[in-house]
Amino acid sequence: MGQEEAVANLPVDGKVFWEKCVEYKNRLNNYRHLGWIILLVSALNVILIGGKRRAFGIFVTALHNDFKNTSMTELNWIGDSYAAVGFFLMPFMTTLIVHAGRAYRFAMMAAGAFIFVSCFTSAAVPSPGYLFATHTVLHGIGSTLILCSTALITGEYFDKKHRFHVLATAFVSGGPYGVLIFGPLFSIWIHNYGWRHAFEICGVVFLGFNLLAAVVFQPKKCDNYEEVNNDAQKETMELVEHTAASGRGWALISLSHLRENLQIVLWAMDRLVHNFVMYGLLMNMTTYVTEAMKDRIEQGSKVNLYFGIGESLIFTAGALVGDRMRGYLPLFYMIGAAVSAVILLIMQSIYKNVKGVLILAGFLGAAVGTGNTFLYATSEEVMLIHGSVAFPMTKMIAGIGMLLAPFLSGTVIDAFSFRGYFISMAILVCIRGILFIVICIILWRKKKLLDRKRQQETEEEATKLHPKIITTAPSSGSEESESCQANHGSTSLR
Repeated sequence: MGQEEAVANLPVDGKVFWEKCVEYKNRLNNYRHLGWIILLVSALNVILIGGKRRAFGIFVTALHNDFKNTSMTELNWIGDSYAAVGFFLMPFMTTLIVHAGRAYRFAMMAAGAFIFVSCFTSAAVPSPGYLFATHTVLHGIGSTLILCSTALITGEYFDKKHRFHVLATAFVSGGPYGVLIFGPLFSIWIHNYGWRHAFEICGVVFLGFNLLAAVVFQPKKCDNYEEVNNDAQKETMELVEHTAASGRGWALISLSHLRENLQIVLWAMDRLVHNFVMYGLLMNMTTYVTEAMKDRIEQGSKVNLYFGIGESLIFTAGALVGDRMRGYLPLFYMIGAAVSAVILLIMQSIYKNVKGVLILAGFLGAAVGTGNTFLYATSEEVMLIHGSVAFPMTKMIAGIGMLLAPFLSGTVIDAFSFRGYFISMAILVCIRGILFIVICIILWRKKKLLDRKRQQETEEEATKLHPKIITTAPSSGSEESESCQANHGSTSLR
């Protein structure tokens, strides 16, 4: 039975309802500001994903209180592994979504189903070990579907030619606003209902926002994803960068591009180290403050809140001015790494002062948070390739870092307590600063070479359009008289 036959067989009220739905759908798809609505819904879904990931340290603390025999390393892995799986799968899921006809709506519905099932099964586990199956795998798949869909559709409506490209893509790069919402909510839910019911509430919330995205996510009609078959039309089109659907098949960079741009290797190392620091801090600072406050989880969750406030402020400021900083975004990351190192060294010296740690948490969140501000656009500038390829690959490396972060931070805490934890984070941030100095130098040299090449091409084009006129020097007076005499002699002979 086709769609028209199905509509015809509906009752009168049902048929009217269906026609109204189609009418509203067409009006929405033709709305001139549809791109901004999609951006808003995308940002809300990314906030949910980021908020749960960043505030999961509160769950870790609750699990640690219920399962005393489980090590911090294992609990941290539960918190990071689902996000790591989601990030690692992004290049492959991006390719799948694009080659399925940019099936953003179906992807968001599937994401809601995966996360809903994940949260309700996670709430029923008898021990933390089962969470690696119910939470890591199911929630990880749902997360990657959300991240890929929101990044792809935002990149379509706000491409590089758009004046707000950096602003728009910043809000789907993984903003910190979620921790401001979920930090207090998780502490309230866990304190009042327990961590099991908190999981169930999360499942319902995710499902609702994912279905909202499925309603409004309409692929852009005019885009650079579809290749042109007409050779004559190809010649009239401007050259565009390779995207995730430009015919190569996978949202992965080629080996030739990697050989020509070694800064990509340094960028990958930075992403690894950054996620060691970011998720090591988020997972363990809550536990540290909670234990110092005599297991008062509502007080311990404040460190996540302060960290998130600082990160949100720098994230918002960066997103607003990012479009004016195009071409210099990696410098912003380098400065943030340097400031983070200084703050962590200060925290190392006063780590026994819990109030001092709480105060510095906000400043540390702002400094460390620079490493996630306008990540989509920065990955484009560093990797020198379209964001639909650069961003998933960047997140893939981040996923590996998140997977290793619990092992590093948990092992350090178990062996040296929080004194060794803070100094290890400071050393890692110093390494980030060195990596970005080298990255900025490489990009500066590439820019100089490119400017020189363009200047030479411009001069060559100018020479072709206006060829130089070679003039001969005027003859001297004696040469002219000799020429006249020779001509006169030849005339007389005749």
